[in-house]
Amino acid sequence: MSIGTDIIEINRVIVAIERSKDSLIKRLFRDYEISYIEDVYENPQRVAGLWAAKEAAVKATGIGFRLGITFHDIEIRHDEYGCPYYKFNGVMLEIMNKKNIQTSSLSISHCRSYAVATALLDGASLL
Repeated sequence: MSIGTDIIEINRVIVAIERSKDSLIKRLFRDYEISYIEDVYENPQRVAGLWAAKEAAVKATGIGFRLGITFHDIEIRHDEYGCPYYKFNGVMLEIMNKKNIQTSSLSISHCRSYAVATALLDGASLL
């Protein structure tokens, strides 16, 4: 079992959004996530939470954003109750399979100032 956590200051996300406009959002998120965020200017805490969730996932693998992993390889979805979960694609999915990671869990929380996410990966070969 492996755990990864990330915390992001929401004001820094607001500044990044204002500076880059849509290019940051398109670089970080897939279509489902963009529709979940709705208006990035009205929901910077959602942007920060999803961003932190992606960072937490790569930290849990111990690899980080190396070996060709991109933000689009890690998608955050929501079940019928609104609970977030991971959908892995591309290089990240290949790494998950290679490490025999069979389950993942995700928790995201935020307040006015910060968003935090914790990822839990479980499998036979996490070392």
